[in-house]
Amino acid sequence: MIAKDDKYIIQSVKQAGEILHLLSRTQHRNKKFGEIMELLKIPRTTTMRLLKTLISLGMVHYNERTQTYSLGPYLVILGSRAAEFLDYLGVVKKYLAQIEQKTGLTTVVAQRIRQDRLTYLLKEESRSQIHVTVSLGQQFPIDRGSFGKVFCAYLDDDELKKVASARYNQEFLAELAEIRRLGYATSIGEQVEGISGVAAPIFGPNSQVFLAVACIGISEQLPYSKMAMYGEFLRDMGILITQEIGGVIPNN
Repeated sequence: MIAKDDKYIIQSVKQAGEILHLLSRTQHRNKKFGEIMELLKIPRTTTMRLLKTLISLGMVHYNERTQTYSLGPYLVILGSRAAEFLDYLGVVKKYLAQIEQKTGLTTVVAQRIRQDRLTYLLKEESRSQIHVTVSLGQQFPIDRGSFGKVFCAYLDDDELKKVASARYNQEFLAELAEIRRLGYATSIGEQVEGISGVAAPIFGPNSQVFLAVACIGISEQLPYSKMAMYGEFLRDMGILITQEIGGVIPNN
């Protein structure tokens, strides 16, 4: 759930969460104290107190030799428990394996973790010798790639302006309208040159996009000529998953 009412947010808890989010990103997985403070714009004393607290809870690890902070071991337990308790993950994972077998492409599920950020939540990597590999927890902007555009396509206009201001123009709005009409989105080299993607929405009980399921591959594996075929397949799979997890498909 994306919090929209800031008056109920406790600042210190939010800052602790931001530290964990930062350390969960591949490029920031080992950070020195000053780097964390600078990147997150948190005062020195507050940063130290938050890190000491997170270390005491096992959520952050401090390497004395390198003087860097990284995610702590207790998060492995929390992640495992979350995977057990979130029933919808089991449902979605079952379908991921089917999609990978059908397409031969790396298949991922992305979820919104902040207003303008998505993360890889689940993956089923292609069994092909040459394939795209992703890291779970990797974050990316909501307005990029096929999965990002799937989320953007169903946002109201005010929210879209906030999270996709750099791309908000008539051309982008027309593309989002076409995504709603087709039920899937495509991308060619939008995030990484030479990598293509096709994605479809999975809706929650409120008819909002809850997850996006996507197939990604190098351009030779996922050429433009096959995108409609894979897109329609993912759209249909997204509908099945939506129904199984109790979601509601909106009336466009």
